[in-house]
Amino acid sequence: MKNEILIVIISLLSITNAFSQACTPEWTQPGSGIFPDTITNMPAGPTNVPYDFTVQFKVPLVDSSIITTGINVNRVELTGVSGLENIPSSVPFHYNCNPSNCTFKADSVGCVRIQGTPTTEGIYPLIITAKVYFTPVLFLPVEFSGYEIEISNTIGIPAFQKGKFEISQNSPNPAGSITQVSVNMINNGPMEISISNIIGNEVFKSTMMGKPGVNALLLDVSNYAEGLYFYTVSSAGNTITKRMVVDR
Repeated sequence: MKNEILIVIISLLSITNAFSQACTPEWTQPGSGIFPDTITNMPAGPTNVPYDFTVQFKVPLVDSSIITTGINVNRVELTGVSGLENIPSSVPFHYNCNPSNCTFKADSVGCVRIQGTPTTEGIYPLIITAKVYFTPVLFLPVEFSGYEIEISNTIGIPAFQKGKFEISQNSPNPAGSITQVSVNMINNGPMEISISNIIGNEVFKSTMMGKPGVNALLLDVSNYAEGLYFYTVSSAGNTITKRMVVDR
């Protein structure tokens, strides 16, 4: 009995540790800011599968959002991610920062890791709240709204329009190893896919034959550095580019 209890305790500790590991700051965007922005937004996820995504950002030296001439930033403190508590889950949604105190100095990079296991489909809005300090004691509260996490069991199943060249968002996204892109072809013919990193360097290129209808492409990104990439599919004079995040 004692051994069984010990095994249960070790298992619970292992699960807790897996859901509390810090993220790794990796800022690949120009200047300062936050990625993803509200246009790219958080990646969607299915029910009953652990959700794990890292928000990356860089704190500016000077903030020009208050006065046009700018004001020096001392530090930024993340105070919360509201809305996570509204996602029905078997493992509650939560966040961890790096640095662990969620305080980020001016001109530094940081990250926030969001994790949980959702159980119910829906679109759940999030609001990131923070304090921007301009001196050791003077701060301004700020909110970043417009973020959301979509939970759906149809994630990764694209709905294409017949007779139209289209490509899907890669799934899963973020990707750590194998990710799939679906391509809707109008006719038989070659299709070319290429992948470029954030600074425009091409890291992959291949041409293959496609058939009318949906063609599934499997991309191996296991050897790619974490960050933002762009994948482009071209066929018969049609070209579409989408974003892809590599994150482990």
